[in-house]
Amino acid sequence: MQKLVEIRRRMDVVRSIQSIARTMATVASAKLSRTRERAAGMRTFTDRLRTMIRRQEAYAASRGLDLKALSPFLAERPQPTRALVLHLSADRGMCGSYNISINRVGLELVESLGARGLEVEVFAKGAKGERHLTKKGNVTFAETEGWLRAGVTEDEVDRIFDRICGGYLDGTYDEVWCAYTQFFTPLKRLPTAVRLLPLASERAEDARSEAEAARWFYEPAFDQILSELLQMFLRLQIEDVLLESYASEQGARMITMEEATERAGKMLQLLRVQHNRLRRESITTDLLGVLFASRLREKTGS
Repeated sequence: MQKLVEIRRRMDVVRSIQSIARTMATVASAKLSRTRERAAGMRTFTDRLRTMIRRQEAYAASRGLDLKALSPFLAERPQPTRALVLHLSADRGMCGSYNISINRVGLELVESLGARGLEVEVFAKGAKGERHLTKKGNVTFAETEGWLRAGVTEDEVDRIFDRICGGYLDGTYDEVWCAYTQFFTPLKRLPTAVRLLPLASERAEDARSEAEAARWFYEPAFDQILSELLQMFLRLQIEDVLLESYASEQGARMITMEEATERAGKMLQLLRVQHNRLRRESITTDLLGVLFASRLREKTGS
């Protein structure tokens, strides 16, 4: 009887875990659905803007202009001494290997920048990343914060953009890097590190001829338009890495909780089988006891 009570208690616990896991999977799926659409649109828009900047590079090259001299966002610091790392992780666990993977990449990035002789500060967004970097390495934090319940908002993107852009332009930081997780599907994610500032000047693969580049008309001026484009591109990159990281976290949590729900179901099935077997054995034992008692009464009565 005691074993039956223990199994019933275990079944109640597993049912509770299954209910929680199913609820978390549903919530993560809803958040992922919203964020995935925004991330896909942002990725497309960023690619279009990147193409536009490459065309401006082709135009500048055809006119003999130096892009790096036109904007501080493109200028390489001759002797960089300080760097900022934007590290994007989750506030909570229960999302598989998501936090472990991105924290490993973030710590390797901090160590590699330190090996170059740079003084590194970390802007940690996500409690899991902050705890990991504090525990595993001697890390200086410039700022730490968690994720909003609403996910990635426009105000949050603007605030992080102003923080990063201001620190770079006033000379506080010579380089700005980001450790985040690229989102492809809920099952496919890629933790990676990218340099946000200075912006990489990528050569256009299909470099345009001088005649074709001359078709562009600029008003009021090329340098002003380029400066606006680069600021817009930097902001879009920040929003893109935030959306990709948030979508990756929700996708990882959804898959992990669905697997937990499935495992809980299998455990419940095993416990039911075990419970039914013990119950049958208990009933059989009780019947045998009644039978034995009745036989004994018959013998003593005779």
